[in-house]
Amino acid sequence: MTQATKVLDERAAGGKRLLGKIGIVTGGGQGHGRATVKRFAEEGASVMIADRNPPGAERVRDELLDYGADCDIWLGDVGSPEAAKSLVEATMERFGRIDVLVNVVGGTFSLPGSGKKGWEKTPEDIVANIQNNLFTCLWCTWAVMPYMIEQRSGSIITFGSHAVRGTDRMPYAVSKGGIGALVTSMSLELAPHNVRINMVVPHASSRAEGDVLVGRIPGDTASAESKRTHGSRPDVSDPHLSPIPMLRPGTPEEVAAAVTFFASDDSTFTTGESICVGGGAFCRL
Repeated sequence: MTQATKVLDERAAGGKRLLGKIGIVTGGGQGHGRATVKRFAEEGASVMIADRNPPGAERVRDELLDYGADCDIWLGDVGSPEAAKSLVEATMERFGRIDVLVNVVGGTFSLPGSGKKGWEKTPEDIVANIQNNLFTCLWCTWAVMPYMIEQRSGSIITFGSHAVRGTDRMPYAVSKGGIGALVTSMSLELAPHNVRINMVVPHASSRAEGDVLVGRIPGDTASAESKRTHGSRPDVSDPHLSPIPMLRPGTPEEVAAAVTFFASDDSTFTTGESICVGGGAFCRL
């Protein structure tokens, strides 16, 4: 155990909007997930950190324990209904309730500019992208809804993508478009039960050095992933992405701030909506 950490996210500005709340963050071991976990803990939440990469989950757990936050880890791939149910049941057993679910886990297997158009993708690539993005979100949402409905409260936050208007990533774009449909559809079904579902849409984000421990693409290395996400400025005028008027990439902490708004009671009358955290980049379908 290292010396106690005093601040996990300075952007919280002393706010404790999540005090007493219990949250699940999938993909919590690095990137946007790690930033979200730290912001949640900074604002008073207890967090279940779900990740398939043990070193990432354990690192974030230790960061929270050093801060004095209550947390636990669940290790596994949430791409199946059985795994999603296991995660939810483990959280209920550990904390007794679930107030917030954040579906972060995912990521494109096809990089923009790869040169492969939709009709050139292999069936294997298409299935893998949809499994990694749409189904991980869908199953976790499906698994947690009965618990939130029973307690008549809850907030579900999904991660969208500007890729729905991008190129060279057809299966990823389809997955993220499906997540948007999940939000708009389930917001209507969940609203009478006082359960909300919303979407945060990041754009190109930088990464702090050392944040990335594992690559998102099968067979890719963390070092290759890291070169794409820190140490250089993403091309804000990339024709395969929506241009960024603010002329810089975002940060995971800026995305986590938007997630926290949806998780908090500041958004109790907001459901079926999306926040684009992209420096002004257009992200609508």
